[in-house]
Amino acid sequence: MLVRRTRCPDQGRLALVGGRLRPAEWVDEAACRGAYQILGIQVGVQDLELSGLLHYRSEDGAGRLCIVFATQRWSGQPRTTAALEYGEVVWVDPGGPPADCRPLTHAALNQYVGGTLYAAVAMPEARTPEDETAGHRQGPESELAAAARDPDHTTTGAFRNTRGTQ
Repeated sequence: MLVRRTRCPDQGRLALVGGRLRPAEWVDEAACRGAYQILGIQVGVQDLELSGLLHYRSEDGAGRLCIVFATQRWSGQPRTTAALEYGEVVWVDPGGPPADCRPLTHAALNQYVGGTLYAAVAMPEARTPEDETAGHRQGPESELAAAARDPDHTTTGAFRNTRGTQ
């Protein structure tokens, strides 16, 4: 389930349902809050399934994390409740997302279908501070642009627990 953005950035493009964490908020609670605020549906934290973690470089070059959850259970009828930002709810096949998805949405859906929990991706036109200083854009095509054209192209790795606990 995706939503169509009505405002910039990416006006008219399909996006994941989500947002930013509030201070002292847990990630799973934020996912449930986003589902309610954007779609008007109630999702319990116990019904969330961790589907992926994307470490990406945004268009402005900043490093960001996108934590993706899925759910099979909710109450209420999905509808746009944040009309100033989202125009419609769109059901899509994760294995064949429409071309008008945001690049991050394509990356998350490709990762979900591929069954990998971690991916590192660069958004198209991503710029680093070094690029800004030198006054040029990335030369080689980004991994995400390649993945958008070819769903078999991935730069994913296995999930590793670096804290030493299971």
